[in-house]
Amino acid sequence: MIAQERERATIRDARRDWTRRRQPRMRREPHRLVFLDETSVKTNLTRLRGRAPVGVRLRGAAPFGKWRTQTFIAGLTCDGLIAPWVIEGAMNAAAFETYVRTQLVPELAPGTVVILDNLSTHKTPRAATALRDRGCLVPVPAALQPRPQPDRNGLLETQGASAPHRRAHLRSADRGLGRHLRSLQRRRVLELP
Repeated sequence: MIAQERERATIRDARRDWTRRRQPRMRREPHRLVFLDETSVKTNLTRLRGRAPVGVRLRGAAPFGKWRTQTFIAGLTCDGLIAPWVIEGAMNAAAFETYVRTQLVPELAPGTVVILDNLSTHKTPRAATALRDRGCLVPVPAALQPRPQPDRNGLLETQGASAPHRRAHLRSADRGLGRHLRSLQRRRVLELP
């Protein structure tokens, strides 16, 4: 299923311009592209029940000892992740504007093309202004963005790369999920071919 607005003449023309004029240039200059994406970790998804042999207590651990959500956001470039940031709770417009202004913009060079998700919190005028003031190209509307490629879905690959680390963390809850996410910030967890 595809979005119905793709059939409008203006969207079709803009998409044609994207595929004929902009995409070839971006393929020649991939170092100018930054794909911005976010993911979250919810500790309330920890299993509460399990199986054990009769007469043996099942032991498990949950991070924090209480239910929390942490959101991880980063820019994905052809060289790896830039401007990683972890916040407590879900992403909202104010947090996104703060991220763009304080974390992302200092990492970007003028002329960088920033491609965002089609998420309402990413469509704030202040964030777009901060990017424009840095000399970056205004984020491309989602209707014009190329279809996602499963083998190149950035933060999902990052999550996959960190899965063994997350499992190890859940086995020893005393290290703390926040510390684990900060370690992902400090090291490059994704290498593109």
